[in-house]
Parts: sequence; C-alpha cells; structure tokens
Amino acid sequence: MKHQILPLLLVLFIAVGCNDGRLATVAVTGTVTFNGQPLAGATVNFAPTQQDQGHMAYAITDENGHYRLQTAMGNPGAGTTPGEYNVTFRKMSGVEQGEYVPSAESVSHVGPVVRPRSLIPERYGTASGSGITATVVPRGSNVFDFDLTE
Repeated sequence: MKHQILPLLLVLFIAVGCNDGRLATVAVTGTVTFNGQPLAGATVNFAPTQQDQGHMAYAITDENGHYRLQTAMGNPGAGTTPGEYNVTFRKMSGVEQGEYVPSAESVSHVGPVVRPRSLIPERYGTASGSGITATVVPRGSNVFDFDLTE
C-alpha cells in the first residue's frame, strides 16, 4: 500500500508545482483610433460586466494604436479570460503652459502643480459613458478594433 501511494503523491506534487498561479488567458488584441487616426499612448481597460465572470485587463496603445491586453495575474500580453467586458479608454496629458491649479500643494512642491486633462472625450473613461462592450471567447478571434470619435 505504501508503495502505491508514493507514485500518486509524486504525480500530484509535480502537477501542483508546475502551476505558476497565473490565469489561463486568451489573446486579445486590436487597434484604437480617434477620428480615424491611430491613438498612441492611450490606456485600454476591459472590466467584466459581472463581478464573478472575467478578469480586469488593460493595455497601452503603441504608436500605431495597437494594443495587446494583459491581466495582473496573467502572463504579460497574454490577454484575459473569456467573458463579457465593458471597455473604456483614457488618454491624459498635463495642462497647457500657464494653466496651473493653485493649491496648498503647490506651495510645498518645487514647481507648480499641474492638472492632467483628457485628450479624448471624457465619456470614454467610464463604462456608462463609453457604452462599448466586447465579448472575449475561449476559441476564435478576439480582435477588437475601436474607432472613437469627438
């Protein structure tokens, strides 16, 4: 009996040891444009529409507006888990020269405090404002292209 349990425990130990704790994800890619032009440096967020289905994923677009999602618990650039997602976008910049926000903080800093501003309509930064959803499937194409407009 003792000799029969040992191989079983060895197989179990190897199986558990090989699991690195990362999520099983599927690749999710696409392109984001704004008024027909590639949107570089934008943050793309996929948030599950239901709390217990799917995992939050994010990406930053490259100079051509391309993105490749990843989750905090998955491999870099490996996508996310299948499910229904709300999709939001943000692209921020500092304020224009001279548009400083006076505050108590500005006194304690070496330079002026600047307030970031959105370079795309702010409605794209919330699920209710963007109204954009995507369904990530376990097999097949998970390429989602988005053309944001003014």
